[in-house]
Amino acid sequence: MKNEPKPALDRYWNRSRIAVASSTCFLLLSLSFHPERAFSSSFISASAFMQTPVRGTVADKSGNPLVGATVTNQNSKKSVQTDESGTFSIDARPGDVLKVSIIGFDGQQMTVAESRTVTFTLEDNSQILEDVVVVGYGRQKKVNLTGAVSQIDSKVLEDRPVSNVTQALQGAMPNVNVNFSNGRPGSEGTVNIRGFASINSKNASPLILIDGVPGSINNINPRDVETITVLKDAAAAAIYGARGAFGVMLITTKKGKAGKMSINYGNNFAFSGLTVSTDFITSGYDAAILNDEAFIRATGNSYTGYTEADYAELLKRKSDPSLPSVVIQNRNGKDQYVYYGNTDWWDYFYRDVQPSQEHALTMTGGTDKIDFYLSGRLYEKKGIMQFNQDKFNSYNLRSKIGAQLSKWLRVSNNSQLNYKNYTFPGWNSGDKPEESNNNFISTTVHALPSYVPVNPDGTATYRTELNNYTVGDGIFADLLYGKSRGGKKEHEFVNHLEGVATIMDGLTVTGNYTFNYNPVQTFVRRTQVPWSIFPGVINYLGNDRLTERQITYTKHAINLFANYNKTVGQHNFGAVLGYNREQQKWDAIGGVVDGLLSEDLNDFDLGYGNMQTTGGSRTWALEGYFGRFTYDYAGKYLFEMNGRYDGTSKFPSKQRFGFFPSVSAGWRVTEESFAENLKQYVNEFKLRGSYGELGNAQEADEYGYISLMNSGRSNYITGGGKTQYISAPTPISSNLTWERTNTLNFGTDMAFLNSRLNVTFDYFIRKTLDMLIPGPTLPAVFGAATPKMNAGDLENRGWELAVAWNDSRTLADKPFKYNFSVGLSDSKAKITRFDNPKMLLSNYYVGQTLGEIWGYRVDGLFASDAEAASWKINQDYVDAVRLSAPGEWSKLKGGDVKFVDVNGDGVVNQGDNTLSKPGDQVIIGNDRARYTFGVNLGASWNGFDVSAFFQGIGRQNWYPGANSDKFWGPYSRPYYSFVPKDFADDVWTPENPNAYYPLMRGYIALNNRGSLNVKNDRYLQDLAYIRLKNLTIGYSLSDKLLQRVKLSRARVFVSGENFWTATKLRSDYIDPEQAAQEVNGRSYPLSKAFSFGIDLTF
Repeated sequence: MKNEPKPALDRYWNRSRIAVASSTCFLLLSLSFHPERAFSSSFISASAFMQTPVRGTVADKSGNPLVGATVTNQNSKKSVQTDESGTFSIDARPGDVLKVSIIGFDGQQMTVAESRTVTFTLEDNSQILEDVVVVGYGRQKKVNLTGAVSQIDSKVLEDRPVSNVTQALQGAMPNVNVNFSNGRPGSEGTVNIRGFASINSKNASPLILIDGVPGSINNINPRDVETITVLKDAAAAAIYGARGAFGVMLITTKKGKAGKMSINYGNNFAFSGLTVSTDFITSGYDAAILNDEAFIRATGNSYTGYTEADYAELLKRKSDPSLPSVVIQNRNGKDQYVYYGNTDWWDYFYRDVQPSQEHALTMTGGTDKIDFYLSGRLYEKKGIMQFNQDKFNSYNLRSKIGAQLSKWLRVSNNSQLNYKNYTFPGWNSGDKPEESNNNFISTTVHALPSYVPVNPDGTATYRTELNNYTVGDGIFADLLYGKSRGGKKEHEFVNHLEGVATIMDGLTVTGNYTFNYNPVQTFVRRTQVPWSIFPGVINYLGNDRLTERQITYTKHAINLFANYNKTVGQHNFGAVLGYNREQQKWDAIGGVVDGLLSEDLNDFDLGYGNMQTTGGSRTWALEGYFGRFTYDYAGKYLFEMNGRYDGTSKFPSKQRFGFFPSVSAGWRVTEESFAENLKQYVNEFKLRGSYGELGNAQEADEYGYISLMNSGRSNYITGGGKTQYISAPTPISSNLTWERTNTLNFGTDMAFLNSRLNVTFDYFIRKTLDMLIPGPTLPAVFGAATPKMNAGDLENRGWELAVAWNDSRTLADKPFKYNFSVGLSDSKAKITRFDNPKMLLSNYYVGQTLGEIWGYRVDGLFASDAEAASWKINQDYVDAVRLSAPGEWSKLKGGDVKFVDVNGDGVVNQGDNTLSKPGDQVIIGNDRARYTFGVNLGASWNGFDVSAFFQGIGRQNWYPGANSDKFWGPYSRPYYSFVPKDFADDVWTPENPNAYYPLMRGYIALNNRGSLNVKNDRYLQDLAYIRLKNLTIGYSLSDKLLQRVKLSRARVFVSGENFWTATKLRSDYIDPEQAAQEVNGRSYPLSKAFSFGIDLTF
């Protein structure tokens, strides 16, 4: 250094002034430059040779500090972690690269400049879920998917006053159909993917996996859900083999995130009412007149037994309700109660508003070594019953803990505890909860408004001496007494232990074990009810009985699989290879005892009467080996193969195993060079296709291949007791095996205008082969039912479309974000093989479109008695109930239904009831839902947000069943309790010839071959509807206000559920959504709700 520097320095002497100080260790250079230049390009500052501290912060996009984030200097390989305030300090030179990583967030890196302060803002993984999709045993980029997959995130479930996840899923994804047959508190919907899949499973449920293991969608806390992914076609579901025949739903729950502990509390208070009208006839006079008219024309007798004097008393009370509704009169030589009421039975026994509440608490946090997620939820809702308890409670607890034990091993444990309890009023008939809770069936009859609930002496009304019919079949008396009750209590404990080992770069091995313990307890208590007809004479209805039953489900599941990903140049390879085993067992035990010493205590030890016990046990197992291979070239040409070799204990040993493969491919057209100029408008255009085969054993009995002998006790007493017996073995088929489902799927994914507009379309053909159906008819001398065989085929074709728009604008100098999405789908299924050589219409037949409604054509109503008398066509076959009416009423009258003689043979009938000879029957409609849709609208600005969700169907027919009393009124039963208020205005009379309903006759809608009981096109209903499923308005506090109140997030909201419905259904008293799911129209009604709540994050 002493000899060399001078010549070198001389070259720059004219441009710089240099001071040189020398020591034995350092050469210090001090440079001064022209004022306009900070440094000479030819010199490096001394600081460039030295690492000095760089300080910075790491936060999420909301500004919350992230604790425990790892900051690594990629050049020196040194790392530090952020402290509680999210800050760090690390030595680095200008030009060094700092990388930040933390579990739950996307990594980020930054090049160090001369500034000594840096800031990292990390994106939550959940914000890029549109780009990464959960698939079987892994995740894939959405752009690389070749199967039909839909996914939603937790936003769909937020702020909804729902008790379970299914209630928030309706319409959320195309061709994911959720149906509810009743509105009981805590009611659980059925989920169906892509329509009818098998004649053995009308609402065939998909395989539902919660964090990778089978579970109940109705037992999960909606607030725990991170994403829900639906695998629709065989290519996406094939890795699950036989269990994925009806699709697969993957529910991923939230997990802990590294950073400062976050605590979230949310609540929701809701007030529910019915979606249908309950404005019924409450005038005792009007109801008695209407029902008696129908009853007399059907039977020749009065239903009520009222005399002209009684009607006069009823008429007085119609104008003056203050007159006594119960009088004591001597009839037939005996004092008895006579009723002249104007009772609103619905208002008396059912509440208008049903409150519910939800409280939820979540805690999450961690470091890059360990993270945790803890949650708890309480949900409570009261039902519609005024008397006795009608209440649902549920509690959910979840604990998820993950630990990075080393660089190559991560372990996690996911535990959940669920509890559900539904208590409801019982009634003195039926020993099963589903029987005891079906109060709406029997309370709909025999309780006319002229009757009253309670006699003057406080006893219940059960019968009237005038006609000796029951009042509400005794259900109202039982409800009022309040001692009969029932309940269903369910506990569930699930523990999922998992380890993930990183063997080498790109290769991970995952192993997990899940244990599920699920006891379900039910009870029904029946008590005697005091009632009276005669003053001072008390009778007792029913008997004392206690029925209890417990079924305990125990499940074990093991998964072991490896994931490998490798990139060689532009070739990207991926593979999954694994093993799965599951076993489920259920054990049942129950008992029944008659005569208990207490009406209030439920204990078998208090029983003194007959006691019976029941029991049982069943078990099944599933074992499978699976694999997946994926390949893409430069993200342009995509290929995937899946396969699973499955075995189940439900079939004979030689037919237990099956191999179910799939193959799919995709082409990202926008990645081609010739499409480069289109990318400013078309950001993504992908074509994809798939074909695969899946098995189905869902409907197979655990022991369907074994000839069983049932045991029991006879009703005959021998030697002082009932004799034990064993029945003859049942015949079985020796070659039972899997139903097989083959699916061909073509689809496209498109994105336009900087991905603001996204479009997905799929068309599929799904064939279900070898369905289990009864075998060929055997001779009567065989003496047993025909065993089932794999002898039926079905084909289902359909499509689905999803369109979504997301954009933002500036409004008053603040960002205004808005979005909307539309999902539309349709499917139609046909029978392609079935053993019905005569092509009987009463059974499935080849070529049948499932859901076909065969019926008769109607040419209006007879205008007069004269027209009816001159009618030359014989329609007695479809009007047989009329023939049993007394006297003149057995003849056709003005206002009766006029049927069309379609085949011109002079007689209206069903012919041979075959496809070739259907008589006058034609296809008048179809009861399957078509063109199901969902529409989402959303916007946010300056802390305010609003969202609306519409859901509905475009076409579906329904013919009201015999028990659809709210539709038929006295035409079904001429003693119906709840007749719509203006019903009589739409009944035919000579003065009202344009009425919708025919001449009033009782039982013609109830009994076989009545003119309204036979399906016809005049009274066929269109259930198409659109419903505002949810409307939510919220406000989030600004950052400035949040700092003042020491919160990270605060939001208040109001929400409405099922607020508005438009439908073609010709009744305000029946919900179109509910009518499609049942025959009789009298189940527990659906509800609408108004709710409000808060969401706070600390």
